[in-house]
Amino acid sequence: MASTLLQLTIREILRRPLFRKAEALASDQALDRVVRWAHILEVSEVGRLLNGGELVLSTGVGWQESEETSLLFLKGLIDSGASGLCIELGRYTKHPLQGMKELALQAHFPLIFFHEEVRYIDITQDLHSVFINRHHRMVSELESLSARLNQSLLAGRGILPLLQLLQSTTGASVAFLPIGAEPSFVPPLARAEEARFTAEWSQGARSRPPEAPPHRTHRPILALDQHFGDLILSSPEELSDYALLALDRTATAVAQEMMRTRYMEEKRRHREDRWLADWLDGKHTEKEVLTGLSTLCAAGRIRSATVCLFDPEPALAAARDFESVLIQKHIVARSIFGGEGFTVLPGWVDRQAVYVLADGMPPGRTPAAERILRCLHLLRKTEPGTGLFHSRAGIGREVTDLTRLRESYETARETAVIQRDTGPLPRPMYSELHVERILALLKGTGQLPALIEDYIGPLIRYDAERSAQLLKTLKVYLAASGSKQETAAALFIVRQTLYHRLEKIATLIGNDFDQPRKRLALELALYAYEYGHGSMK
Repeated sequence: MASTLLQLTIREILRRPLFRKAEALASDQALDRVVRWAHILEVSEVGRLLNGGELVLSTGVGWQESEETSLLFLKGLIDSGASGLCIELGRYTKHPLQGMKELALQAHFPLIFFHEEVRYIDITQDLHSVFINRHHRMVSELESLSARLNQSLLAGRGILPLLQLLQSTTGASVAFLPIGAEPSFVPPLARAEEARFTAEWSQGARSRPPEAPPHRTHRPILALDQHFGDLILSSPEELSDYALLALDRTATAVAQEMMRTRYMEEKRRHREDRWLADWLDGKHTEKEVLTGLSTLCAAGRIRSATVCLFDPEPALAAARDFESVLIQKHIVARSIFGGEGFTVLPGWVDRQAVYVLADGMPPGRTPAAERILRCLHLLRKTEPGTGLFHSRAGIGREVTDLTRLRESYETARETAVIQRDTGPLPRPMYSELHVERILALLKGTGQLPALIEDYIGPLIRYDAERSAQLLKTLKVYLAASGSKQETAAALFIVRQTLYHRLEKIATLIGNDFDQPRKRLALELALYAYEYGHGSMK
């Protein structure tokens, strides 16, 4: 197996010609330590001089005179992750110190003694040539693995052959735990072992439990910035650099295979969205709706449904590759909305991306609207600042009578349309649109300009001519329920200035502007002005 052939252990090093006369003090566990480099080190303070995995060569000149210093030196090597220590017994170190022997045996750290003078330069050249040759071989093995992974992907054989390739080249046990699907194990495990392994992992037990192999690592399967599962490698021996790199390449291949499969599934669903269009048109009975949903959702009873839609600019929807992009967006949306307990039915209706969110969460949980807003935030984080999910969004009315989904769809569309005038809303929910809905109706009848002119037209012209702030003053004054103290504080002006402005407002629109009926009309006119011109700063 490439994984073991590409590692160099203390045991193998001791078989090399330059080590034939060396004496080794090492347990079986110590002899299996993997060596990644050879390094000559004479200073007593190791500090940050090592990266880990080095076979350290020393004459003892920096530490041999004091047993305390020698022990600190050895402890520093152990703590730094060195793989072993070679000591030349001769000019500087006459005999091995007993304390070092005891510490090395206790830590399963190999000590190698040369009783005759040796040229450390010969040892480093010999070992480094081995390291370099094995590195080249590892690169070659990885290229071969990549080619075989690509062949499997092109043949469309699925994920299992990819896992088998990883297992055969590393010799380690492989587990693949996809989110929301059955796990795979190579070699296979008994059903009870599979269940225990999966349960431990799903509970976050990524650290080794007592009965697990001592060496385990994993790679998340990521695609379109979404987490689709975990690929796990376990072995009773230390995992080699080759095994870790092979794991990386296999994880990429698994992600590509998952994307290919999901893309094909989404493309099929994209062609079959007629059922969704009929549901939106109210052509299905409740029984037909529930039957259709049951084929899509294994979770419990659907309690309600909400339409969330995105209204992109025409240029975005007209892009040549938009259909392919839309399918990718549907995959992302399914993952994110599914994470909040929704069954997702995507569609493309009247140049808008429509997502029907069927909610099966039990009562008492976080309301559907808040979960949808969380999903909207996550969807927008998957894009750089532009794209489908950053276009105007609309979250319609939640319906419990599933035959009335059209109501949710129409209210979601109305929410998106309103934002063409108001600009993007931080919470684009129909249930939170109040004055905006009235203003949209008035705009539709052409009465909005007349409302603005009749009630606040003189103030608008006065502000434009004199660079005054009568409009904003009136808005703040009415919002403060006529409190002059609060109004002056909010506008950062003195009382006398406020009195002067209020007198001017009364002159222009009448001194009854704070009377209940006129006040209501004035507030509506102010909202109408901001509806078309943006918020007053």
